[in-house]
Amino acid sequence: RVSFWFVVTDPSKNHTLPAVEIQSAIRMNRNRINNAFFLNDQTLEFLKIPSTLAPPTDPSMPIWIIIFSVIFCIVIVAVMLLILSGIRQRRRKSKGPSEVDDTEDKCENMITIENGIPCDPLDTKGGHINDAFMTEDERLTPL
Repeated sequence: RVSFWFVVTDPSKNHTLPAVEIQSAIRMNRNRINNAFFLNDQTLEFLKIPSTLAPPTDPSMPIWIIIFSVIFCIVIVAVMLLILSGIRQRRRKSKGPSEVDDTEDKCENMITIENGIPCDPLDTKGGHINDAFMTEDERLTPL
């Protein structure tokens, strides 16, 4: 540890300056003194003068506004998704039965071709029985 003591005098009047003025001058120019000795507030200590702290930084926008806006946006997006999904479900319900009937009609009218042979699809509504797989006993048995 290196300590030193200095006295500041006024050259025009040749007398020492009061300690209060010296302390205020050191507080105002502390950064220049630290840089002159290549030190900082932890390594260069002035007696009876507290170390200077960096002023706290104030954000341009308070933190609570940022948090509030993020949560508010999430809630708005969730409400919009719920409304849009409800509208989509109503449209599906209103279109649903007519589309199902149309697809069944299309299936009835279609004749599929497998291995070059036209095949009629099974009509599950009419209850047709495929005679190729029936035995004699089953033909006489009522359904």
